[in-house]
Amino acid sequence: MKKKQHIAIVGAGIVGLISAALLGKSLYSNKFHIHVIDAEDEPNYKENKEISLRVSALSRGSIEILERLGVWRHIKNKHAYPYENMQVWDASDVSDGMSAIDFKAMEFGLSELGFIVENNSIKDELLTLVRSLGISIHYGSKITTIEQSQEKKGVEIKLSDDQSICADLLIGADGANSLTRELFNIQLEKHDYAQSAFVVHVATEKDHLNTAWQRFLPEGPIALLPLGDNKASIVWTTISKQIEMNAKLNDIELGKLLSNYTDYVLGDLKVISKRANFDLRYQHAKRYIDKNFALVGDAAHNIHPLAGQGVNLGIADAECLINTIDKILCKNEYIGDIISLRPYERERKRVNWLMLSFVDVLNRLFSIRHKLVENFRNIGMRLFNKSRYFKGRAIKTALGINF
Repeated sequence: MKKKQHIAIVGAGIVGLISAALLGKSLYSNKFHIHVIDAEDEPNYKENKEISLRVSALSRGSIEILERLGVWRHIKNKHAYPYENMQVWDASDVSDGMSAIDFKAMEFGLSELGFIVENNSIKDELLTLVRSLGISIHYGSKITTIEQSQEKKGVEIKLSDDQSICADLLIGADGANSLTRELFNIQLEKHDYAQSAFVVHVATEKDHLNTAWQRFLPEGPIALLPLGDNKASIVWTTISKQIEMNAKLNDIELGKLLSNYTDYVLGDLKVISKRANFDLRYQHAKRYIDKNFALVGDAAHNIHPLAGQGVNLGIADAECLINTIDKILCKNEYIGDIISLRPYERERKRVNWLMLSFVDVLNRLFSIRHKLVENFRNIGMRLFNKSRYFKGRAIKTALGINF
């Protein structure tokens, strides 16, 4: 009997856990051992009545993967809220103006465009599944060194708790500040947006109509994402000066400010949660693979949040990488060879670059406040909104589905 190969995944976030689950359910799962390594302590995901600040807009493509893993029905019963429509408009117009863009699920024969889901709910169900698959999980274990093994084919991973794992393939799913990417000396194409994402939950005066609303302001877009009855999550991309001003406001003052900046599309807003903000930057790894190594998710790419695609791109990375591993094993090739991993890099790097570049240009375009540019932009939005073909292509790409 051939010796089993070892696959180590660094990072127990959504993308890392999905990678582990897909491997654990692979047709070839009997050919390898799976290890998940995370520097943080073991989490205690409690199902609270209050929704935590970190939520994601899961596309239909991502949901289909979670359905195949058998965890979506449990996630859906927790903090998951459908959005059937999207309404996008520029600050120079109104939400139902001539240049406003609307996407309706029913136009494309869908029951919804996606779901706004609490990140902790996703991780909780994935962690339960990963444990049930007998996958080794190492919490509170920081990587100290990664070296090519002198005795074996793979890489030697040394951990802060004096453990050591020899992996034939190391998957870096350890986020935007990836240590594994750094240790493999993979360079980035990057630039700062000079923007931060301000996040808070609000109660809304008006029914959000299961619609995700987004208004483009000069400093960046502000989005209202539905969270059940008359509740929404605000993700406001803005400049540091505005973030500093927000911190000085009490909840009542902040609610008035948010109501104004969202053009009262959902009436008066009342702050009902803590607040948080996150710096934003464009990042794209120049390489996704190395010998015995592959990057997935935010470790490979960081995208502006205006399109809500970050976690969806990472989940698609995980699915593509595991499909690639399956094909490698089917051909009895070695999972750590660069040439065997190349199809994964070719497919995902191209797709991710296109999405990152499109969103980057979109953010820059809507930040220009010049009357002539605004007029051309509004004309373009009107033409786009009338074109079923272009809207269909945009939805197909954003949702990761065919219809």
